[in-house]
Amino acid sequence: MDTLINMSYLKDLVQDTVNEALKKKKDDLTGKTWNIDEFRKNCCRGKGDNWVRTFIFDEFPEVNYKKGGFVVNPRKTPEGKTTIIFAKEACEWMQKHQHEIDWNAKITS
Repeated sequence: MDTLINMSYLKDLVQDTVNEALKKKKDDLTGKTWNIDEFRKNCCRGKGDNWVRTFIFDEFPEVNYKKGGFVVNPRKTPEGKTTIIFAKEACEWMQKHQHEIDWNAKITS
């Protein structure tokens, strides 16, 4: 018996819808944290951690969590506390301020 529904098309449509929903879920940074390496790889084109600390965290003190920003412990502490970065807020800040960062700056010895 013939059906009015193209089952192959329906199957593809459902699969595409599920794949799109999974991709959106994977890309959602809400509630996620990064360490310094994840931040520099995702937001700073792999610049070194010292470069990021110097030319982003030091240059823009508003990124410090204590001042309402996205980074906790921008510099390693004497107690050994690591840097924690709130991923969603970091990406939003970086997008807004990308033209203010001197991407060609060099660390001098």
